[in-house]
Amino acid sequence: MKERRYDLYGNVKCRFCLEENEDDDHMIYCQQLSNKWTIVADNTVCKCNQIIKNFLLQEKHIQLSQEDTQQLLSWNNNFFANTTAVDLNMPIPYVHLMIKSFFPKGKYKELKTIVKSKRIALTIAALFLEVFVSEFYNIIWQPRCKAVAEWEHTKGIKKQDLRKRPLAYQRIAYNQILTIQTEEGTFDLEKRKILKHNEQWSIALEKTKQYIN
Repeated sequence: MKERRYDLYGNVKCRFCLEENEDDDHMIYCQQLSNKWTIVADNTVCKCNQIIKNFLLQEKHIQLSQEDTQQLLSWNNNFFANTTAVDLNMPIPYVHLMIKSFFPKGKYKELKTIVKSKRIALTIAALFLEVFVSEFYNIIWQPRCKAVAEWEHTKGIKKQDLRKRPLAYQRIAYNQILTIQTEEGTFDLEKRKILKHNEQWSIALEKTKQYIN
């Protein structure tokens, strides 16, 4: 928020720990939220356990053996179990992906092996992710927004203030970068390539893949 409107928020810190700057990573690693992330995980598993059972009952064409059904429920119950591949500093595994609506590739492969159907695996994965995001929203995001709103109230920041454009002297000035166009692309005067948005996106995806099993 302060990146967009530093003129209003200044150097405000996370409203939970009051120590660190708030960003996506801090939302995951904030010590004051570790217990809440555990609740998110527990609620997700508990609710999905019943959702999966209801799904199997409603979809009569799905023929899973009793053993496969037990494996599916076990997959759900152990979804957030710690593994050696997971950053142990995280409050729960895979949170860095799922908070951005990415489903872990390794968990999807396990799921597909159990249900033996891509369509069913995608459906269950989507349901699981939907529940997780909903729990995150209710348990972490809404209280965070409430805490920010209370802080804004103490500082006299109103909604109309957020809609206003900052005054010229309050804006962060950016200097235009002189560029050189070549056959290989666009470069600045220090011969550093300036990436297009799709190139930036491709690099970001490649970096994300290293965290996906």
